Amino acid sequence: MKIYHTETQEDYDALLENLKNEGWTWFFGEAITSYNSQLWERNKQNTVVYLEGDGVSYGTISYAEDNYHDTPIEKYKAKNSERARNAKKFATTWKEVMESHLIESTDTSDNINNPEHYTSGGIETLDYIKAKVSDYPSYAVGNILKYVSRYEHKNGIEDLKKAQFYLNDLIEWMESDCK
Repeated sequence: MKIYHTETQEDYDALLENLKNEGWTWFFGEAITSYNSQLWERNKQNTVVYLEGDGVSYGTISYAEDNYHDTPIEKYKAKNSERARNAKKFATTWKEVMESHLIESTDTSDNINNPEHYTSGGIETLDYIKAKVSDYPSYAVGNILKYVSRYEHKNGIEDLKKAQFYLNDLIEWMESDCK
């Protein structure tokens, strides 16, 4: 028996797709379909998927812990998820747009690359966010969009440089995390 814990809808969908491709069916013999994606909504972050014998079933993590305490529960993470691929595509396109407009990033501006007020308390705020936010690409893309959409009305080129900072950081994160 194998038990997989899926913390996100995306992880659950990816696991079902992999199981379907490997020839697994539900324990009662029905084929795994894209419609089964809706089953994750019942237990959400507490969803586990069981592989036993010739079939697949699902339930809650607490049920698995109580009834299968000798079976390890593995976390299942989608590899290079659609969201990650879209974020990477956006980041690459944005970088090309920024380079075509010759906006140079400089390390001389503390307000862009290392704002002093973000390091009080002994930890860089962005490092803390990366450690705590499960979907950093969405956070970074949100900041990119925020700074780009307001640059004409608020801080001009400084906001474009802040957007570029988040874009560059997102690209670095994607290249190191999604390989």
